[in-house]
Amino acid sequence: MRTRRLAAVAAVAACAMFGAVDAGAQITRIDIDVVESPALGGEEFGDVGAYEFLRGTMYGEVDPADPSHADIVHLEHAPRNARGHVEYRTTVEIYRPVDMRRWNRAIYHTVPNRGRAGAADRALLEMGFGFVRVGWQGDIEPSASNIVPVLPVARHEDGSSITGPALEEFIFNDLEAISTVRLSYPAASLIPSRASLTVRRNLDSPREKPADLYWSFVGDRQLRILRPTGYDGGAIYEFVYEAKDPIVMGLGFAAMRDAISFLRYEERDGSGTPNPLAFEGLADVAISFGSSQSGRYQRDMLYQGFNEDVEGRIVFDGIHPHIAGSRKTFTNYAFSQPGRWQKQHEDHFYPGDQFPFTYRTLTDPVTGLTDGLQVRCTRTGTCPRIVHTDGEAEIWQARSSLVVTDPLGRHIDLPDNVRVYVFAGTRHGGGGGVFTESGRGYCENLNSPMPLSESRAAITVALYHWVVDGTPPPDSRFPTVENGGLVPASELAFPRIPGVTYTGSYNPLRARDFSTIPPTSGDPYTVLVGRVDADGNMIDGVRHPNLAAPIGTYTGWNMRREGFGAGGQCAGSGSFVPFAETAAERRASGDPRLSLEERYPSRQAYVDAVRREADELVGHRLLLRADADEIVREAEGSAIGR
Repeated sequence: MRTRRLAAVAAVAACAMFGAVDAGAQITRIDIDVVESPALGGEEFGDVGAYEFLRGTMYGEVDPADPSHADIVHLEHAPRNARGHVEYRTTVEIYRPVDMRRWNRAIYHTVPNRGRAGAADRALLEMGFGFVRVGWQGDIEPSASNIVPVLPVARHEDGSSITGPALEEFIFNDLEAISTVRLSYPAASLIPSRASLTVRRNLDSPREKPADLYWSFVGDRQLRILRPTGYDGGAIYEFVYEAKDPIVMGLGFAAMRDAISFLRYEERDGSGTPNPLAFEGLADVAISFGSSQSGRYQRDMLYQGFNEDVEGRIVFDGIHPHIAGSRKTFTNYAFSQPGRWQKQHEDHFYPGDQFPFTYRTLTDPVTGLTDGLQVRCTRTGTCPRIVHTDGEAEIWQARSSLVVTDPLGRHIDLPDNVRVYVFAGTRHGGGGGVFTESGRGYCENLNSPMPLSESRAAITVALYHWVVDGTPPPDSRFPTVENGGLVPASELAFPRIPGVTYTGSYNPLRARDFSTIPPTSGDPYTVLVGRVDADGNMIDGVRHPNLAAPIGTYTGWNMRREGFGAGGQCAGSGSFVPFAETAAERRASGDPRLSLEERYPSRQAYVDAVRREADELVGHRLLLRADADEIVREAEGSAIGR
């Protein structure tokens, strides 16, 4: 391993050599080290060989007068430099081949999730990308390991604090009597009468102030809450207060836009430091992957016009929003909280999940608005090719049906540049393939172990080829109204499995008026769920071989157990309900689902069923050959059919 410096400390010398910083430059300086070479344990990946790891900081600035930035909330209140621009800086991480002759001249960008980003899939490492991560979420404290920006705080011209109403929601999911919580923004006043704390049992319960609910400020960023009797661990505490010092959070969109634009279009920064991905030319393409919060970020980035840089060039040729559902983010707002994640039980009173929901432009009959995620990029010719993937949990918790329907639940056709896929039977993010009896948490049922990463990787590879050589990706695999795959939750024919309660609970949505805090609620949107077979497994979408040859029922929903908001959905955990081992056990329990011995008379019968399904997915380019072979090997090592 070796460590070396890329950007000289002598920025002054660079400025002297190349002249003053270009007033029009977005990235004015990069300061990046090669931290580890070779990285990833020195492992070599196919013909590409080993990678090295770079980490550092990009410094940028934006012109508030540029129309590209007109909608960044509070940008006009951010401090300005001598050029009248607003400055920011952001962490950047890069993995690149040690031998850059083996670089495929493509940027694979991963949007950090709460300041973190996982390792790349082996298949992608073997393809030779330059892997890039850029910080965007400005309310996370920087550390030596996370990937975050430093964004300015908005203040009045005289330096005094900007204040405004803010809402915090807390669900403790424990049975403690006293809790201490951190506020997203400092309180403008520590006088208790200027703030309000309420509690309610679930989403639709009335807000209450029981006599034994006590709270106090612990400084301007913390509360100490003495929790009242009669409320369980799933109770929802809502705090409304006057906050101060909002972060210009929407600038995070510009930071990521500018960093990627620099890496793919510019030879060197405004101070003359070379682009670390410039090697006998620049990148030909850039694609981006975002999971969960990061996928919601991508949809928001596209919607707000940040796939076009300040020169009018496209930033990402392809994007892959993953497990985002129909939502965006609570980012480009006053006193925003980008980490909020709307689910059935929580976080319903924040922006970020409102119309528009899909990639086609529609008129919303609920609000009367006409809009779509691609309105701006269509106008400027900067729309990327899009593969949108969700798990089954997103059907139940993220209102995924609104990606393929209008707000009233009617079928729509998606634009030609969009493909959509859903992975049946999966929890939020997918499982590890193996269930444990301890995997319940505060849920009623075991959590679903159904994986989704293998097919997700295959779809990412398909996106790359769609962008680079025009090879269309696999046809969309998503339940629709047109094919009968989407139905109201109340009409779902879920089997009567002993010990399992199906209530038809899903994450509802209403139009909200955010001019008040808490917001007022309007009419509902139509949210649908995926039809199931006799086992309770979802029929449509991409079915992993472990679901097509099942050993139980795998769902995208689960319920909170008694004492933790019973009756509400249990986050994104999904459920797993194993089949009985024998026909006798099945009949004794009253389980309508066939037992394992009735399905698989031998281990070979089970392995053959898994292999058939894996081969079929490979043929449809929804599974890579290496992953299919590994799935079959795992089936061969299982106890099924023995």
